[in-house]
Amino acid sequence: MIEGLEGINIAVSNPEAFVRFYKEQLGVPLVFEGHGNYIGAKLAFSRHDPGIIVWDKASGDVTTQGPTEFVFRSVDLDKTYETLKFNGVDIQPPFLADWGGKELRCADPEGNSVLILEGAY
Repeated sequence: MIEGLEGINIAVSNPEAFVRFYKEQLGVPLVFEGHGNYIGAKLAFSRHDPGIIVWDKASGDVTTQGPTEFVFRSVDLDKTYETLKFNGVDIQPPFLADWGGKELRCADPEGNSVLILEGAY
């Protein structure tokens, strides 16, 4: 039976740049470096948490369809915004969403949407 979610596979054209963006600019830990050249690398907050599993599009090992949106959470979105801005992320300030919490959006080097939430929904 299914015991939990391991993560989300994503095939990208430049795994190294993708991993670097999430690790160095957004601060998502790299818990598994992959099978060479970041192929099969896992970005997550622990080895046992669900994560983003990165594959090289050119290898054909994993194919995914369409853009993806990654959703993260933050306790202090204003501070997160300042940190990401300092890290060089092209980002707009957080805003109050219709559901009552704050949201912050940006895009990764592959054009995938990154959504960071503050507050319960």
